[in-house]
Amino acid sequence: MNAAVLVAIIAGLIILYIVFLPSSEREKLVEEKTSKTATGEDNSNVLLKAFPGKLSVSQGLEDEKSISNIFLVETTNAKELEKINPFIVRNGWFDKKTKVIDFELEDPDNTDNAVASFTAKKRKGVLAIKLNGANVFENELTSEVIEPVKLDKKLLGKKNSLEFSVSSVGMQFWTTNEYSLENVKIVGDITDTSKQESTNIFTLSESEFSSMDKATLKFIPYCSNVNDVGALDVFINNKKLFSSVPVCNNVYKQSIPKSALNDGENNIIFKTNKGSYSVEQIKIALEFKEPSVKTYFFEVTPDAFRKIRSGDQDVEVAIKFIDDKKQKRAKLDVNGHVETIETDKTTFTKNINSKVSEGNNFLRFEPLEDMEVAELRIELV
Repeated sequence: MNAAVLVAIIAGLIILYIVFLPSSEREKLVEEKTSKTATGEDNSNVLLKAFPGKLSVSQGLEDEKSISNIFLVETTNAKELEKINPFIVRNGWFDKKTKVIDFELEDPDNTDNAVASFTAKKRKGVLAIKLNGANVFENELTSEVIEPVKLDKKLLGKKNSLEFSVSSVGMQFWTTNEYSLENVKIVGDITDTSKQESTNIFTLSESEFSSMDKATLKFIPYCSNVNDVGALDVFINNKKLFSSVPVCNNVYKQSIPKSALNDGENNIIFKTNKGSYSVEQIKIALEFKEPSVKTYFFEVTPDAFRKIRSGDQDVEVAIKFIDDKKQKRAKLDVNGHVETIETDKTTFTKNINSKVSEGNNFLRFEPLEDMEVAELRIELV
């Protein structure tokens, strides 16, 4: 009973307090209570609420990735492929001897003008030479020094054999055909292809890749004579982009499909199979999509505008960033009033009383650094 009496007394005092409050204060109290949502958040004063997300300064611009000049050089040098000790081949009724020389080539495709050279101290009969089973020479030598014997490139492989033999004496059983060969060498021109290919790396940031609309490869190939060079091949991430014998000293522009590029590291390869090139002014030109500028509209009612002008309420813009520990820089434009935001915090608030007007208003947000904005809000406080 005592507790019930106490509650009744307290309730009566509260009612008397509200009754004797000035009317303006009583209205504020009633409005504040009725504007609360079920969650306790007051949404009646929120003029704008948006979620911009990832914003990039790359959008709406053009950019170029420069790549160092490259030199593709064909180097061909004569090389001794095999050297053989002196030997004798003979053929008679009671004595027959041939000689087989095995030798290997590291790169048959890039081996040209292969020859076998030797001197013949002793000469009798017809000397025959076979390369991998095919005749490449058959003749009776009349002098000690002869011209080198050409070895057909079509017959050459990685593993090869060269067979020396001499003709039969026929019915002259009492004689023997014989050759004594010295200074036996196999030589050829070897083309070094390691300098005919060049690889370079360029990178695309996440924002560049996501907002990129077009990409174009630009380069100028310089060469001394178009008749001395082969096709110039260009690969991006192992996908062939260009393959042709270019017109020397001309500017080339080649579109790059976005599917050929990666977010992050990308490699570009220039190569040729013949001749020498100097490829210069290599650039990857990037074009981006529409500007990453966010524009929003909000309305200030006549009643709210009167309260702002009288000082009873303020208009505040609040921006919440994703915390990436980086400096955030952006332009904030409210109805043509522009200022620059600079902060390393996760939230930014600003009073914009003097910038708003009654009726329709706009806010434009333009990033000056890549950033991610979780929420942008304008409210009456």
